[in-house]
Amino acid sequence: MSTSAPPRIEWPEATLYTPQICRGLACLLVAVYHGTALIGSWYGEKPLLTLSNFGFSGVHMFFVISGLIIYHAHRNDVDNFYRVPDYLLKRLVRIYPLYWIVFIFSGGWKVFTNRMEVGDFFLNALLFTSSKSLLVAVAWTLAYEMVFYGIFITFIVKRSLGILVFATWFVLVALNDHYHFANLIGLNLINTLFMLGLLTSATVMALRKHLGEDSRDWIGIVSLITGTLIFVGTACWYILLDDPTLPVWNNLTLTLGFGIGSALLLLASVSARLEGFWKRQRWLLLIGDASYSIYLVHFFFQKRVSNGLRSLDWVPAGEKTQAKALLLLAVIMAISVACGIIIHKWIEKPVLAKCREWLKLGGSARPHGHSQVQRTPSPG
Repeated sequence: MSTSAPPRIEWPEATLYTPQICRGLACLLVAVYHGTALIGSWYGEKPLLTLSNFGFSGVHMFFVISGLIIYHAHRNDVDNFYRVPDYLLKRLVRIYPLYWIVFIFSGGWKVFTNRMEVGDFFLNALLFTSSKSLLVAVAWTLAYEMVFYGIFITFIVKRSLGILVFATWFVLVALNDHYHFANLIGLNLINTLFMLGLLTSATVMALRKHLGEDSRDWIGIVSLITGTLIFVGTACWYILLDDPTLPVWNNLTLTLGFGIGSALLLLASVSARLEGFWKRQRWLLLIGDASYSIYLVHFFFQKRVSNGLRSLDWVPAGEKTQAKALLLLAVIMAISVACGIIIHKWIEKPVLAKCREWLKLGGSARPHGHSQVQRTPSPG
């Protein structure tokens, strides 16, 4: 057994592998959530029974990750007003090019054949909303991401202004959750998850600066275990509650449970030993890298694979069982995730690289390199 010490990891130059692993977990949770619902609707037997009902929690985790990554990637831009244009370009390039490709491919092309209203086309393409229905079903979460990106600009203008604005934002969100005075996405309770991610990022930075490696390893391990217990415990509470009328996006218990659980999982990145372990999990890191692509396209491919299986009459014969439903889920998940990874490698990466080359965006904007964590896949 090797007695060599784990690599020393300093902030902020080091890779944070824990958020990449969590991104992969988050997109798989969402994909399983959609896949099981899809199979249950036409096969008549829902895989995993109620165990997949909490898959929406991947969105909660994504939002916390976004808060952590944005501060990590742009902390050197804070208090530098002249960095605002560069920051905005990086954020827009990160979100829109791949989304537009997926959007056009998913049905946005219909506007050119007069089968889609121009107004709805632009609502879908620019604001991630629709007067009818979203062509990319998971795109509604991108609207929340863009609100967060916009408010974070105040940190770049002036740190003290950012603290004031975010404190005010938190108070308004809390008041709106209690009094329900405005139906705005910027005041939805789940916005607190971005704030939680920012606090987690600042905590990781402080711990890495002031504590020794052994202490950080212990904190990381305890944080990983505690975060897992809180996240799983919240999922069990929701499953046992079995209340389909519960509003999952503005429920305080779910937001705090999944949010705090996610934050503690991310806090585990203070540990060099854990980071070294995650660094060796290549397949998990690949899914984390491809999470934005998987997130955007998984439901599109799940529906096509599902329709294909039905049209080919490839459905396990005889009595409908959990085993057969799980087989269908495995097929649908394998194909949809594989398609997401292919799109990541052959479309997302080249397109991002070309856009950044055209706009002369460099430094921390690198999408998939492992010298810094920058990617902000959005939830679904």
